[in-house]
Amino acid sequence: MKLLLLATAAVLLASCQRKPATLSYTLISTRDHDATAYTQGLEFLGPRLFESSGGYGLSNIREIDPSNGKPLRKRPMAKNQFAEGITILNNELFILSWKENTATVLEPETFKFLRTHRYEGEGWGLTNNGSQLILSDGTSTIKFINPKDFSVLRTITVTNGNNEVDQINELEMIDGQIFANLYQRNDIIRISPDDGRVTGILDLSALRSKLPRNGIDVLNGIARDPATGNLIVTGKLWPKMFEIRLDP
Repeated sequence: MKLLLLATAAVLLASCQRKPATLSYTLISTRDHDATAYTQGLEFLGPRLFESSGGYGLSNIREIDPSNGKPLRKRPMAKNQFAEGITILNNELFILSWKENTATVLEPETFKFLRTHRYEGEGWGLTNNGSQLILSDGTSTIKFINPKDFSVLRTITVTNGNNEVDQINELEMIDGQIFANLYQRNDIIRISPDDGRVTGILDLSALRSKLPRNGIDVLNGIARDPATGNLIVTGKLWPKMFEIRLDP
C-alpha cells in the first residue's frame, strides 16, 4: 500500500510539473501599425523589422519602421499566392504560402528573388533555430526543415497534457523555445522544440482590449528585438503593435 501511495504521488507530482506555466509580461510601449497589413509574419534582422501581409492579389513582403509600423519598402507577391509566415536564415528571407505549397526565398537587403521550394501541406508560421527552418501548417504538427532543399528532418506534435494543440500559427524562436500564436486565440504558447510540450501560456487579451472592436482580425505576429530582448506583437489589420517584456 505504501508503495502504491508513493507511486500515485509521483504520478501526480509529474502531472503538476508538466502543467504549462502562466507567463506574464510588462507593456513597454504602444506603437502605430499599418492597419491595412494582414500580418502573417514578423521578423527582426538586427534593428530592421520585416513583415509579410497576406491576401490573394494583395500579398506583399515589406520592411517597416519599428517605431511606427510604416512601410519603408514593399515587394508584391504573385497574385495567386497568399503570403504566410517568414523567417531570415543565413541572410535569406523565406516566405511561406498558404495553400500553394511554395516557399519563396528573397535577398532581404534588396528583395531580389533567389529561388523557390516546394513542400507538402499548408504553410502557416515559420521561424528557425540557426540551422533549420521550423514550420507550422495549422495542425498540431511542427516540422523541422532543411533550408537547402526543404526536406523534412523531423517533426514534433504540440501537446498540452494529453491533448494535442492545433491551429499553430506565427512562430518565433526565443531562448531556445518556440513561441507561437494560436489562430483565433489571444494566447501565445511556449513550446519545447524537443518534444512539442506546451511549457507556458501568455494571455494577451488585455492588449487586444485596447483596440477598436470592429475592423481588426486575430492576434498574429511575434518578433524579438535583438537589441532589447523585448517582443513586438501585433495582429491582422491591427492599427497598433505593442512592445512587451516577458517577466522572469
